Amino acid sequence: MNKNLKKWLAGVIIAITCGIIAGFIYDLNSDSNSVFTTGIAIIFGIFVNLLYGWLSSEPEQNHIRNIRNTAERDQKDLEKPHKITPSIDIKNSPNILPYAIKQFCIKNYHAIIKTHIKDLPVDTQWIFLTGENGFGKTLFLRALVLGLYGKRDKQIVLTDEQCSIEVEFKNNTENQINSSGEPVQFVNFAGYGPSRLVVQSSKLGNNKEEEKSAITYSLFNNDGILLNIETELGRWFFNPKFKGKYKKVKEILLKMLPDITDINVAEDGKTILYTEKESAGTSNVFGDLPFNKLASGHQSIIAMVGDMIVRLLERQEVDQDIDDPSGLSGIVIIDELDLHLHPKMQKEMPILLSKIFPKVQFIVSTHSVIPLMGAPEGSIFLKVSRDITKGIEVEKIDIDIANLLPNSILTSPLFGLESILSGQNKDFFKLWTEHDYNEIESEEKRNKKLKEIAQKGDQFPKEFFEPEDD
Repeated sequence: MNKNLKKWLAGVIIAITCGIIAGFIYDLNSDSNSVFTTGIAIIFGIFVNLLYGWLSSEPEQNHIRNIRNTAERDQKDLEKPHKITPSIDIKNSPNILPYAIKQFCIKNYHAIIKTHIKDLPVDTQWIFLTGENGFGKTLFLRALVLGLYGKRDKQIVLTDEQCSIEVEFKNNTENQINSSGEPVQFVNFAGYGPSRLVVQSSKLGNNKEEEKSAITYSLFNNDGILLNIETELGRWFFNPKFKGKYKKVKEILLKMLPDITDINVAEDGKTILYTEKESAGTSNVFGDLPFNKLASGHQSIIAMVGDMIVRLLERQEVDQDIDDPSGLSGIVIIDELDLHLHPKMQKEMPILLSKIFPKVQFIVSTHSVIPLMGAPEGSIFLKVSRDITKGIEVEKIDIDIANLLPNSILTSPLFGLESILSGQNKDFFKLWTEHDYNEIESEEKRNKKLKEIAQKGDQFPKEFFEPEDD
């Protein structure tokens, strides 16, 4: 039954009851007709109840109407194709990239109801994306690809949703706005999902963009197969025309792999061998290993960076030969940059990739604070959040991390960690607050020495009370 009708009926019953009681009381104290008096009391009570019900329900009805009108407007707004306003470049920088995202608006894509970020500078080489598990980082990266490239990758349907995704980006000398890959499908990009250890067999002789090696496949599926840089290295090695390219790509891979001292083509002319050294700073080597015998961290770097080089070369060598991959440009999207990598390498990845590909914009997600410690100056930080009413949203976090330690970044809005204390800590006052572990070891040695001196009853040496030299 309607809530307001229930109120009205209850009021009528109360009015009738009160009328009968009033008539009965009046009858005890008067010789008048109590029936007439009771009737008048009941009618008056019902009138008062109706008046009160109308006055009290009107604000509620207005509130309901407002909610319905707002919902209808929001729905109509979501159904309308959104036309983002072109931005104006006001920043004159020598580091402006050939290709760079300037703004995006995503509507009705899975759990993204509507999110819009604008005013991204065109000299920003790195855009980092953070957010908790399941909050929509991968979904956002896929939406960017749909906006740039479209809803189909050759014969593969990437989505059949009636979504609206617009991306404004710098396309060389032009300012372009794509709506789900139209009017011009943007191809100077590469996308990588979390699974990036499998490469095409070098026995095929040539890299082929088949279904599982398509430009978008890795970001939308877990069984992607990357293009194989080893196939190209073998081909370039035996062709004098490509000796320069072979040398440059080999140098790039060695920069990306600090524990690899050399890369060579085996005697069979088909296998690429990697010479592993004991550790950085030593000359001791373990021997030559093929790709499938390397650690997963090394495989991941070779596969992804190699695929990046092959893919961008293929698209940009149409009119000219490019011997040095540092001349390549485009937009590269990487989901979970930190995957398979030791913290040392997590920090180095943004630094190395920036130097090797100075004309490429990188848009990456990460669960780790360490890659942000290698973020170049001018990096942009985005964070995804999720709300049952608003859905998944992306916000820009304005934060300068240049002078922040990992604990400060972890507890900042970027990661939102509430506490950095170890779960094993039982005494807050025993926490070490030194900058690094070397300081802790030095302090522990000093405390041990002081304890030994105190136990012997000796005088404390003067050097314990003098400041150490910097």
